[in-house]
Amino acid sequence: MDLKTLKEIIYNVNHLCSHIEHSRNGIRKIKFEEHKQVFTDVHRLLDIFICSLLDELKIFEKFAKKEDNDYVLDTVYVLTPLTNYIKKFDSLRVKRNKILAHHNRDKNNEFKPWWRELQGKRFATTDGEESMIFSTIRCIHDIFKKRFTKELDEILKEFDKKIDVYENKMMKVPDVDSFKDIKPTIIETQKRMKERDFSFLIMGKK
Repeated sequence: MDLKTLKEIIYNVNHLCSHIEHSRNGIRKIKFEEHKQVFTDVHRLLDIFICSLLDELKIFEKFAKKEDNDYVLDTVYVLTPLTNYIKKFDSLRVKRNKILAHHNRDKNNEFKPWWRELQGKRFATTDGEESMIFSTIRCIHDIFKKRFTKELDEILKEFDKKIDVYENKMMKVPDVDSFKDIKPTIIETQKRMKERDFSFLIMGKK
């Protein structure tokens, strides 16, 4: 069996489920009336994560069929009702595509406003429904962690080392003088605005 591909899938599923769970727990601490924009944007990020999880589970299903391994196929068989439940909320993918990834645009760059594209799509309209979606994701996560404990542990150790190397390298990058870095861009933009008789300036003195 292609263990490399399997571990990559397990890593992604674990990463997405973990972020969904932590963000979900974190957003409960936010008071909506005081931080409406943050609350809304975290929910939008969760929609992206959930759609990415569904995409990864589809990859896992194709992998299982290709490898024809009973252990992996049995896992897909058990996961299918959980995945299908999340898919019932078909507004998720539309929101991801029409609001978040490509704002009010389709794949041909035609204007497709979200309020029209979401007509007839199912939402989680109650706290109970929303809780069931996240409980379902937690079940998916638990199944992966318990079915592939060894593989998950191995890939986390392998990737954590690579991430540490990357982060250490980034920490050694010299600081940039932000103003000097952007100054030529602002000067050129202001020059063009004057050339075209714009009635206002950006990043300039009033």
